[in-house]
Amino acid sequence: MSYVITIARQFGAAGLPVAEKLAEKLGIEYFNRDLVDKAAEELQIPAAEVLEEEELKGGGRDAIFDKFYPLGNGPRNKQDKIFAAQSHVIQRLAERESCIIVGRCGDFVLRDRENALHVYLYSSIENRVQNCVDYLNMTEAEARRAIPRAEKARNNYYLHYAGYMQDDPVHKDIFLNTGKFGIDGTAEILEQIVRSRLDIND
Repeated sequence: MSYVITIARQFGAAGLPVAEKLAEKLGIEYFNRDLVDKAAEELQIPAAEVLEEEELKGGGRDAIFDKFYPLGNGPRNKQDKIFAAQSHVIQRLAERESCIIVGRCGDFVLRDRENALHVYLYSSIENRVQNCVDYLNMTEAEARRAIPRAEKARNNYYLHYAGYMQDDPVHKDIFLNTGKFGIDGTAEILEQIVRSRLDIND
């Protein structure tokens, strides 16, 4: 039976590097921006248009922020269609193969699916700032400006589509501090939990 892991994360908590390491350890695929391309294909529109409609909403914008953290700034009707298309893609992927879904309310979309683990990754503000500098090529000032804005946008996105905040413990199975365990350590812990909980063998 296939299984799925969803990862929600604080901005700058190294969710993507952890997902990449975990996918490598488990021998499965992880999906993040890939979902944009698949949703665009389903809607028969250019992927760039999906990204444009997903851009962060709220007052004030800058290029580096928009580049890394899309969540929604277009007409609500089009955003809803994009969310529906991405949800269909996520559901099909979970049916087809074992995989990791990063972001995009994956835990909500797959809330009724058996053989699923829903993960939330977090870290201290200082660790997240450093991750933004190290992995996203931001300056410290850009990171400190982006973090609260991204968190607000992600929570607004979750509240609109899922009806709860992304760090709501009722809807998550595992919380891990990536600053405490590091990227490799977090991936190792998750691998052990996944293999034990989902009874996975090589």
